[in-house]
Amino acid sequence: MNDIYFDIYEKLSTLQWLMKRYQMFCQAEAGPFADTTRGQGRILAMLKIQPEIATKELAYLLGIRQQSLNELLNKLEKNGYVERKPSENDKRVMIVHLTEKGKQTKQPETDYKKIFDCLLPEELQQLSQYLDRIIEAFQSQTGNASEENDMAGWMSQARERMGDEHFEQLMSMRERAFGHMQPPKDIPGAERFSENYTGPVPDRDGFPPRNFR
Repeated sequence: MNDIYFDIYEKLSTLQWLMKRYQMFCQAEAGPFADTTRGQGRILAMLKIQPEIATKELAYLLGIRQQSLNELLNKLEKNGYVERKPSENDKRVMIVHLTEKGKQTKQPETDYKKIFDCLLPEELQQLSQYLDRIIEAFQSQTGNASEENDMAGWMSQARERMGDEHFEQLMSMRERAFGHMQPPKDIPGAERFSENYTGPVPDRDGFPPRNFR
């Protein structure tokens, strides 16, 4: 029976790397903004919804460290897509602004339908439910009550600042990338799941290196 657990975990790991490979192909064809769930593309997509946002709030939405966010913002700012200015109300708070060039930059929509058309509609519904349960199982092993309480407070304040519609759009983007939680911060190897990860990449067939752990 233990073999089936290992087999499913291995298949999910392979799927993760195949998805990464697919994202790499999309970026090769349409540039760094092609993927609206990762990296510069995700920041640009969020700023199109909320053109002005504090860097701290943006890092929270993205689920990455401030340092990682700054590296991505440096690239976007250097190429004229965003600019950072101190808040008029609190000079200690840095606000990210989407420039006119950033507003005019178009991002292609990823066609997920052609991938999942291999399943029938009822199979898609079942798969979605199964994945929800697997995600919840992982969350029960890695969740942090204090972090969840902190996030609840932040969400309440952010909703008031941004308005319901923009807030819901941004949170929807966040959940598509990470489910309903932040990537774990203090678990060995957690960095490999962040959008700024630069570690081992899939081989030419799309699979992780055999010695990768």
